[in-house]
Amino acid sequence: MQEDLLQIFKEEISEQARDEGRQYSLPVIMYLSVIAILMGAKNPMDISRWMNANGKRKEIKKLLGVEFIRLPKKSRLYSL
Repeated sequence: MQEDLLQIFKEEISEQARDEGRQYSLPVIMYLSVIAILMGAKNPMDISRWMNANGKRKEIKKLLGVEFIRLPKKSRLYSL
């Protein structure tokens, strides 16, 4: 199921930034946000805390199929 949700995000969410201006993968950030909310995050500050605590874990990277994840600061989450 995890792969299905990430695939939906990749297919259905359009990146608004141009390639050269893109710092974060919007589908990956959305996916991590959903996981954070399911784990109890209630606002962007909680989501940011969860991402910082768990986003770089090898299990998360394996789940996403990536070797590196660049995580946004909490202020950036408010504008996504």
